[in-house]
Amino acid sequence: MKVAKLLPAIAMALLFSTPTWAQQQTVDPELIARLEEMLSKTDWQTRAGGGPKGVLLLHQAKLRRIIDQLKSGQSVTPKEIDALFLEHPC
Repeated sequence: MKVAKLLPAIAMALLFSTPTWAQQQTVDPELIARLEEMLSKTDWQTRAGGGPKGVLLLHQAKLRRIIDQLKSGQSVTPKEIDALFLEHPC
């Protein structure tokens, strides 16, 4: 009988508590500045015809998504950031 009352109480406590892993991550302003610089270079290359336009537009979309995630405090894996730097055409 006690277990039947204890389990819902534990479930409610877990549901409404804020876990430490869900807190927002700190944003590195240097990283965001570097990614925004990469975005502006890619934008310039797209307008100037400095490469395959489809590839550049896809890279721009990835950069914008990562920048938006970082600015909003969402988590971004280092693997995603490394992939952006590796595929950057500049």
